[in-house]
Amino acid sequence: MKKLTGLSVRSIPLFKIFRLRLVQRSVAFLLSFSLLHLTVGCNFYRVREEKNISAEKVTGLPNYKRFILHQGSNLWELKNIALQENTITGNLQALPDDLLPYTDDKVGTPHRYKSDYKGIALNIVHLYVYEFAQLKNNQASIPVAALKRLEITDKDNGATVASYTFTTIASLGVAFSLVAIIALLLKSSCPFVYAYNGKNFEFIGEAYGGAIFSPLERDDYMPLRNWQADAGKVQVKIANELKERQYTNLAELAVVQHPTTVKVLLDQQGQPHTLQNIQAPVTAMASDGINYAAALAVQDSSTWAFNNAAKNINAINIKFPKPANSKTGKLVLHAQNSLWLDYLFGEFTKQFGSIYNHWAEKQKAVPAADLYQWQQEQGLPLLVEVQTTAGWQVVERIPPVGPLAARDLVVPINLTQVKGKDVNVRLSCGFMFWEVDRAGMDFTPNLPVTVEKVKATTAFEKTGQNVNHLLAATDQKYLEQFSVGDAVTLTYLLPAKKAEQEQSLFLHTRGYYEHVREYEGIPNLLTLREFEKPGHFIQFSRDRYEQLARQNNYYNLITAHATTR
Repeated sequence: MKKLTGLSVRSIPLFKIFRLRLVQRSVAFLLSFSLLHLTVGCNFYRVREEKNISAEKVTGLPNYKRFILHQGSNLWELKNIALQENTITGNLQALPDDLLPYTDDKVGTPHRYKSDYKGIALNIVHLYVYEFAQLKNNQASIPVAALKRLEITDKDNGATVASYTFTTIASLGVAFSLVAIIALLLKSSCPFVYAYNGKNFEFIGEAYGGAIFSPLERDDYMPLRNWQADAGKVQVKIANELKERQYTNLAELAVVQHPTTVKVLLDQQGQPHTLQNIQAPVTAMASDGINYAAALAVQDSSTWAFNNAAKNINAINIKFPKPANSKTGKLVLHAQNSLWLDYLFGEFTKQFGSIYNHWAEKQKAVPAADLYQWQQEQGLPLLVEVQTTAGWQVVERIPPVGPLAARDLVVPINLTQVKGKDVNVRLSCGFMFWEVDRAGMDFTPNLPVTVEKVKATTAFEKTGQNVNHLLAATDQKYLEQFSVGDAVTLTYLLPAKKAEQEQSLFLHTRGYYEHVREYEGIPNLLTLREFEKPGHFIQFSRDRYEQLARQNNYYNLITAHATTR
């Protein structure tokens, strides 16, 4: 273990650093303005994830919205929402009969409603809060850190509903699209990636997460969902929408040609894997003795959040039936980081005070191996293990993918040392660091596919300059995006599609980024030295959660007005 020397604190890879500054006007904007522009006339509605609703669709004050507040299995209608300092307040009422049919709506599933009820069905907001939100005496007092998830229902027309997961709110006061608004209210992050879907640029995810110092520069392979080709070309946008300096070394398109009957994903090394028959788990056992297999069987935003407060390292053991003579398997996950983890990093980095930038500069000289070692010791990567005749063996450590968009991931697993009729896989990380929506296993052999690397024909910055030469290869030439609002739009020409084949696209980026911080005050070196110890950040997560619970009377919650499902 490295000791503290002067101002050089232990080489901590802060892949998400936040300064939580609650700007009341911006938070009120999120809570009080409509997230959608409603059009009616269809007898179906849907609750689904949509990460790129443009700012034009943010309408006005929605006095017609109906809020259902969820805390565990308890539900209320929340009215008269307001913001007081760092706390969201409102009046609690017993859930009325007209809202009861909508309490169990699943994300992504179409729901039919009677035409005379569309004024209710199309205007419901589900607000989920952690246990430490204070709900008593018919009043809700919800600190920003207690916010868990927001789901909004609307007409099932493919472009009107947003679902966001969050734990805290902050703002830098800049609005680009709805995803940018929410991101700016919530967090700081790695580069934002958008793909053109035929109508607008849709938010896809965050590139090379965790690479916040130059030694941590890494490759990232991001699936591009919902992309549309226009005259054989595809457009992608990489943007700096927060206070950071971004250095992108490479941005090329990986075009996979494959049979129409299969799905394809790239693993962490960029190797393609075909998926033909993804098997659901038979069991998914956590330390609480509950089987979560049903929750992980489908992609529906019902996640396993690694949130057993009695444990530092949280794990779930997932069992799949193994076909006879299977030598390989492909673990398929739909997962993302939690915003709780981002909140923790914000609380942690406050301890540096005025020396933060000096410390961050010194981390550029720390070997990448030391930085990755600290990540592993603190439970930051999602650890994938398989049980073999020699015990549990490490298969993969999945690096951060960010909290704003879940990502499809594939992890190939060698089964030659796995005996018996089942494959046992263990996923683990620190307390509440990751969220897994789906877990499956595909045992079919990989089919032949072709992967073509395509360079951008143009990469236009907002100044009109073409910088495609900076992104064409892994070298010492970087696209530097240092200011909020910097964006580059890349155009790729697709190769001809082969007969009876489909094309799946992946954005292969490589780079790193640096956070811009203006902390003040004396550093708390005694506290910072504790983070040199393996597992201390995980303990920090538990301690902070319990602290918030105590501060908000978690153990004395009054739920007399709750309606239990």
